[in-house]
Amino acid sequence: MLTIGTEFGYPPFEYLADDGKTLIGFDVDMWNEICRRLNLKPRFYDTQWAGLFSALESNRYDCIISAVTITPERKAKFLITKPYIQNSQCFIVRRKGSAKVLEPEMLEGLKVAYQAETVSDVFVTDLVEKGLKCETFEYDKLLNAFDDLKFGRVDVVVAESVASGIIVKDNFSDFEITFTGEADAFFGILVNKNNSELFEKIQNTLDEMYADGWMKVNEEKWLK
Repeated sequence: MLTIGTEFGYPPFEYLADDGKTLIGFDVDMWNEICRRLNLKPRFYDTQWAGLFSALESNRYDCIISAVTITPERKAKFLITKPYIQNSQCFIVRRKGSAKVLEPEMLEGLKVAYQAETVSDVFVTDLVEKGLKCETFEYDKLLNAFDDLKFGRVDVVVAESVASGIIVKDNFSDFEITFTGEADAFFGILVNKNNSELFEKIQNTLDEMYADGWMKVNEEKWLK
């Protein structure tokens, strides 16, 4: 058994299919393949984003696979695999009736939405601390921020580019991405520091999946 902490509601990585029951996505296929190769049965736990990391520290599950960006703070607390996704911050607005935010300074005076306790949160908070004046709105789930943008409750959503590009393409044709920053964020799998044996097994399996082309096929399935 491999127990996995994750947070539903982040397409195309982990989210529910149209039946409202089946968990699908890039990360889902990836962890199923890791378990198949390790001869383990996956068991996932849907956890609020803010509680994912403390639960791993408390050994409630073996690892986190949930589009987690690698940060120095997380590297200090957990064992983290080599990056499997490269990412950046982007701005999403409505095509009509919304400001065209082409650079960070243009967030001035706007209602800015983002998912709490993510690198997007850090990105916006850093701008505010440097003097940017805007009204900020935090959300437990990214899709809730997109819904409020749709209804005009906020002016712009700040989010990671890979997920946002897919979400906009598949679900929000009236949205557009007006700014994409440098590719400086990377996703990894997190394992408790006391479980180096499991970490090595997962990392070695990921290396094999890259070497034999499985990861490329998964990227083409979910990220194109």
